[in-house]
Amino acid sequence: MIEDLYFINAKALAAKLHQQQVSEDLAFKHLLVFSMLFASAMVFPVAVSCTQSDVFAFWYQIANFIAFALLQFWGMRLLYRTNKQGDGQAFFLRWAALSLPVGLQVWLISLLLGLVYGILLSTVFVNTITDLPENTWLISGMGFGLVMQVIYYFIMQRNFKRSANG
Repeated sequence: MIEDLYFINAKALAAKLHQQQVSEDLAFKHLLVFSMLFASAMVFPVAVSCTQSDVFAFWYQIANFIAFALLQFWGMRLLYRTNKQGDGQAFFLRWAALSLPVGLQVWLISLLLGLVYGILLSTVFVNTITDLPENTWLISGMGFGLVMQVIYYFIMQRNFKRSANG
């Protein structure tokens, strides 16, 4: 099942997509493995109780939901327009197939950036970590997630251009 998957090489897969050499079965396999590795969850801004400390959590969840929903809207429109500006064909096939190699590339980038972030925190900011407000970690985590999603869409766009234009 996995011997014909492109795990990292999105460029080669984009070339195969442009040459119409990727079947729906192969695209489905890519999407299936991607979904298994990067299962996404629906997040709704719901607070069960509303104590003083839960007020920030409630507003954080709302901000997080809105930010990621807007970014998802922008990113999907970007990919759809990019595909339309090319040959305008096989949008879902391309998206399904490219999701795995691009998702793994973004995962590797996030590991590298996370390592750099950890090194910076443990060396440069070691004396000030305890002085930071407790919400700093939530907000920086949301920012990191947003940056990773932007990177995902830009890498996807580059590969959509390759598959739609050659």
